[in-house]
Amino acid sequence: MDLEIKDGDFVIGDTDQQNIELILLSHKGSFKEFPILGVGITDYIRSPEIISRLRLENEINNQLEYDNFFVKDLDVNDLQNIHIDGNY
Repeated sequence: MDLEIKDGDFVIGDTDQQNIELILLSHKGSFKEFPILGVGITDYIRSPEIISRLRLENEINNQLEYDNFFVKDLDVNDLQNIHIDGNY
């Protein structure tokens, strides 16, 4: 991994994907400043029932909106390939 510095500061890229991943994997209480932020997706993956998927979809939507992410499209039908479209 290369570290790039421009005009005396670090150059950073788009972090939206990383932010979403952290929110999905984290459980509530993981972020001390935002104790209700986190989906805990591993808990939902163990329950393949349709109700669990609807709850997961609702939870992802709510948590991303809490992080000021605008969700345009969300599909959790394939838990190995969750589709999230939107932007901050």
